[in-house]
This record gives sequence, structure tokens and C-alpha cells, in this order.
Amino acid sequence: MMKVVKMLEELVQIETVNPPGERYLEFISVAKDFFSDLAFQTQIVNIPQDFMDRNYIYSPLHKGNERAIAVMRNGSEPKLHFNFHYDVVPPGDGWVTDPFKLKVIDDRAYGRGTSDMKGALVSLYGALSNFNDLPIEIALVPDEESGGIGTRYLTEEFRARPERVIMGEPSFPNVYVGHFGIIRGMVKVFGKQVHASKAREGRNAFLEASRFALEIWKRYSNRRIELNPSFEGEPTVNLGGYVVGSTSDGVVPGSFGFSFYRSVSPINDQGPEFDRKILEDIARELGIEYEFEVKSYVPGSMTNTNSETLRRLESCVKLKINWEPRKVVTNIRYDGVFYRGADVVNFGPGEPDQAHVPNESVSLRNVEKVAEVYECVMRETRS
Repeated sequence: MMKVVKMLEELVQIETVNPPGERYLEFISVAKDFFSDLAFQTQIVNIPQDFMDRNYIYSPLHKGNERAIAVMRNGSEPKLHFNFHYDVVPPGDGWVTDPFKLKVIDDRAYGRGTSDMKGALVSLYGALSNFNDLPIEIALVPDEESGGIGTRYLTEEFRARPERVIMGEPSFPNVYVGHFGIIRGMVKVFGKQVHASKAREGRNAFLEASRFALEIWKRYSNRRIELNPSFEGEPTVNLGGYVVGSTSDGVVPGSFGFSFYRSVSPINDQGPEFDRKILEDIARELGIEYEFEVKSYVPGSMTNTNSETLRRLESCVKLKINWEPRKVVTNIRYDGVFYRGADVVNFGPGEPDQAHVPNESVSLRNVEKVAEVYECVMRETRS
């Protein structure tokens, strides 16, 4: 247990917050040292600036922060590929302890990234410390939290083509066999800027954007959606996660923008054109002038539920945790969609309700149990 805590403590204290994506190379260096003790060789894959310029949804905040993928192998012709992202979302408010100094209380370890998903990397290290006789490949990727840029570059440009993939997103005690997608964008509303003392002569873009956002929220909330029984949750829309507008209270704002985020079903979704039509209809009804820029569209994904990798994972969860796992298509997007044609399954020690929350935590017992599951899957694959 002490080794688990020590490794998790070292990984959490590296503030790989995205945006903007700082200290990525430092994290890779520390992780590389851990796995080099297990005879893993590391290849550093740098993500070019122009690729980030085209794809980073929070651009230009990425500039000056290097992006890299660590591809670690313990032999040739790997039989399994593990994908773990090392970026974390900003801590936000409401923390009782320092989010980047691990705090252990009884069985739980608190800190940003403990559940999503640095704890999974600790589980894998624990598994390999007990069994390291299967050629595997580990990809440590950045920018999952900004649409999966790291894994996208790994598969599309570096052309990684594994057949069997295990990811470690928080899912305990169930297994993810797919995920929803995400459409991200910016809605910019236009008004008429005037001096604040002559507010009645202007048109306040903030107030117009508020009217627009409320109607968008109502329209999506009233949608009727037929969902597959294996789906966890349903498609949602989130508005105003971040905003852009005037920086002076001395003017009536002439423009105001708010972020648009919609999770999309992996089946029967029409993509961004569906959203363009809804926003166009609402704007016409309200008499609002606006622009809608789609910054990222990552569709959902579902894997083959008859795959050998899934069968082994299910069997090992039953054996090591004494639990019949549900096979879930989660409404939390992860990077499975980029491994086209591969068997992709997800099992991690974090609980889904711990992702992105203040006082994020993971059960240390779960970290150890998932290590046993990973070890079991590798042994099963070896035989």
C-alpha cells in the first residue's frame, strides 16, 4: 500500500492542468522513471504546434506549453495496448485540501486526477510489478480533456494500430464498452455597444445572450430521446462553461459569447448540423443576431461486445472483485473512438461520480483491486 500511495502522490503533485497544459513533459519524465524500473523502453512522440493550432479548442492557451506522448514498451509485437491520459481539468473551487497534494483519509486518497485518471496508471504499475511476462504497449497521452488530441495524433499521425486496447477511465466497478461523443463550440451574440450611461440606446449583447441561452436550454431539455438500455445517462447540453465578452462596465457590451457543449449518442446522432438548425430556429424566433462556431466534434463509439478482450476483462473482474460487471456505454466521452477497428474496453479504479468534482478521490483498495484485474487479463492473454 505504501508504494501505491507514494507513486500516486508523485503523479498528483505534477499539475498537468488542461487548459493550458503545463508540466506535461515533467509528468512524462516521472512516469518514465517508474516504468523503466520494469524494463520498459520509452519513445517520446512530440505533437507539432500546427496540429495543436488546428485542433485545440482552448487555443491559443496551448502556446508555449509543449505536448508529447510517451509510448512505452517492454518488448516487440505487443499483445495489449493500454491508454492513459495524464492531463486533468482545473481544480475549481470547494476543495477542503490542496488539490495537488495527496491527502489520504482512511481508504481514500484525495487530489485532482486521483480518479480521472492517474490512479489507473498506478494500478497498471502494480500489475506489472507482479507480472511482466507479456509484451505490452502503454500510451501516456495529453489533452484527452480537450477532445482527445493526444490519442488522435497517436492513431492518425503516428499511426498506432493496436488490435486490443484497455483504457483506465473511472468506471469502477463496471466495464465501459462505449461512450457518447461531444460537440463543442462557441455561440457569439451581437448587440449594439454604447456608453453605459446611455444604455437604453444600445442593445446589451449579454442580456440577448442570456435570452438565447435559456431558450436553447429549454429546447434541448424538452427533447424526447430513445436510448439503448446499456446506455448510462442520456445526452446533455452544457452552456456557459466559459464566456467571452466586454471587459469594462462602462460600456453596454456589443458582443457576448458563451461555450456550447453537447454530449451525443453513439447511434442515430445527426452531428453539428442538428445543432445549427436548432440555434437558427431559436434566433429567428427571438430576433437575435449570432454566430455559432463548432470547435470540435468527436463522435461516440461502441465496441464489439463479443470481443475476446472484453470476455477476459469480464472474467477477471468476476474473479478478482467478485462482481458481475455491467457492460455500459457511458455518457462520459473518452478516447476509445480513435482506435477504429480495435477491441476497446475500459476499466479503471475511479468511480464515475468522482470525475471533475471538488475533493476528487479514489479508493486505494480499488486501485489495488484493479491492479489485480489488469494482472489477470495479462496472464489470460499470455496463456
